[in-house]
Amino acid sequence: MKARFCKFLLCVLFAALLAASGAAGTVCASAADAAVRMPVLMYHDFTNDPNDTDSMTVTGEHFRLDMEFLREFGYTPLLPADLVAIQQGTMEMPEKPVMITFDDGYRSNYDIAYPILQQTGMKAVIAVVARNMVAEDTGDPLRGHLLWSEMREMVQSGWVEIGSHTCNLHNPQYGGSSAPDGIDGVMRRRGESQSAYRTRVGGDLAASMKRITQNTGQTRVNYFAYPYGAYDSWMQPLLEENGIAVSALTHMGQATPMVSLHKLPRYGMKMENPVSLLLRQMNTAAPTLVTVSVNGVQSRLPAYYIDGSNYVRVRDVAALLMHTSSGFDVRWNSAQRRVELVSFTPYIPIGTENKPLPAGNRTVQSVVEPTMADGVPHMPAAYQLDGCTYYKLRSLGDLCGFLVTWNGDTKVIEVTA
Repeated sequence: MKARFCKFLLCVLFAALLAASGAAGTVCASAADAAVRMPVLMYHDFTNDPNDTDSMTVTGEHFRLDMEFLREFGYTPLLPADLVAIQQGTMEMPEKPVMITFDDGYRSNYDIAYPILQQTGMKAVIAVVARNMVAEDTGDPLRGHLLWSEMREMVQSGWVEIGSHTCNLHNPQYGGSSAPDGIDGVMRRRGESQSAYRTRVGGDLAASMKRITQNTGQTRVNYFAYPYGAYDSWMQPLLEENGIAVSALTHMGQATPMVSLHKLPRYGMKMENPVSLLLRQMNTAAPTLVTVSVNGVQSRLPAYYIDGSNYVRVRDVAALLMHTSSGFDVRWNSAQRRVELVSFTPYIPIGTENKPLPAGNRTVQSVVEPTMADGVPHMPAAYQLDGCTYYKLRSLGDLCGFLVTWNGDTKVIEVTA
């Protein structure tokens, strides 16, 4: 009897040790997973008229600057399908992930935003209210929503994925979220049973998914955006049963995609809230010197080494190129707090060019305002220190029309101007 009892105690002890070991592993994994943060950006409608913006509408130019910032600072756009692949272990999580989302499925997503996604190498998921999508182009200039054919084109391009924003649960019969007795999106009705909820809301979800897969060529729907950001716990099992692996709300915050792909927080993007401010970069700047060859003539420029790249003062570069055919002028707009560049215009030195940098590392923040190049705003990676703005030389070449290449053999930046 005593031997049997001792054996029982040993088994219990062994099980407890295994459990403790497993728990510790889970805690460590959770800590590592929680450290992976991903901003999720939420847009709705777009316009080319700066006087036609509101809380859910930004200009195409504003969106382009947001996307340029993401590209220039090394963010990798992820679609819901990518997040599923990462969760399944068939794809690696990038160092700086971001997810770009559009809600409702407005026509401007195709007319304005889609070309910008292509130009900047960004990707987006569009959560559509399936019932509002348009089957046929009648040439109506007032058409407000996407054509299924436009969605099919975007899906086939690889730049866009289509998700569900319900089929018809923005509740027009209740006045949407503003009606006194209305309900928000997928929230349950007063007195509604879970069985009735599954029939009503589950049926709507299935209908939206069927329309998306039938009309876009997309084989599955991975993503759901809660209307009005209104969450109901009865919705979660419906999403899981229908194979929707990613869902998003509207409260602000960084998502932790390695912890959960559901109820992701999102940042609502507005005209007064550019990505350059929301995701402003903070880095360490180390002073250095870089060798630059301009049309075969070498010079040394003071620079800061920041996050793997060398950044040079814009006025130093303007002085270096002032006697070439690619010379440009540099102006500071104090009212707008931005640099303005004018191509093929003589540069007049102000006496601070090529000033030695102080010793020691510095903490720097990225520039929030765009840089104007010949009257057009752009969002290159840039930092300001001691009243000077620092850029990658290649970025200045892209803005002002001169060629910049890196000679790996000689470790020299070669400029053709």
